Amino acid sequence: MSYTTVMKGFVLATALLITACAQSPQAIKVAPEFPAPTQANGSDSPVHIRVSDKRADKVLGSRGGTYRDTSVITLASDLSLPVEKALSSYMAAMGYDVDSLNPNTTDLHVIFTSLVYDHPKEGGVGYDMDMLATVEVEARRGNEHYEGRYRVKRNQKFFNAPSNSHNSKMVNELVVEVLSSMFSDPRLVAFLQKN
Repeated sequence: MSYTTVMKGFVLATALLITACAQSPQAIKVAPEFPAPTQANGSDSPVHIRVSDKRADKVLGSRGGTYRDTSVITLASDLSLPVEKALSSYMAAMGYDVDSLNPNTTDLHVIFTSLVYDHPKEGGVGYDMDMLATVEVEARRGNEHYEGRYRVKRNQKFFNAPSNSHNSKMVNELVVEVLSSMFSDPRLVAFLQKN
């Protein structure tokens, strides 16, 4: 075997190794899909929904790899509008009168304060992703108001680094999970359904 052949093989192996260790940046499209509600208990309660993105850090995290500081995960666009549309459709399916002109309409303001999807720096067996989502809710109707805070945090281990499509799926599922947790708060639900 010639020296040239050996060198070509070495260069190819090195290139493959570098590629395997590098992760390209990814911008995720926010498109949350809520499951069909198990029951429609909104009782035609009027509600107006607003969503704001007040995250201090717009970067979700890093995909890891050799160049973790540049292999970042961000959102392709502001999350407010797509989340607002999806949440409005979901609440309408639950039986709420969404965007009603009723003077007793509840203003439901959902504020994202954190959204994290990050591969930690520490190595180990498998491929970990840390996930965190936090929202604050301000519900107001006339002189009445209710405030709540909802948080979802978990770690998931993968055998290999998740693909672009898997990352998108996991982030959108995280958004749905933290928003769904609001409806597990009986005090918020009671406030929304009070006429």
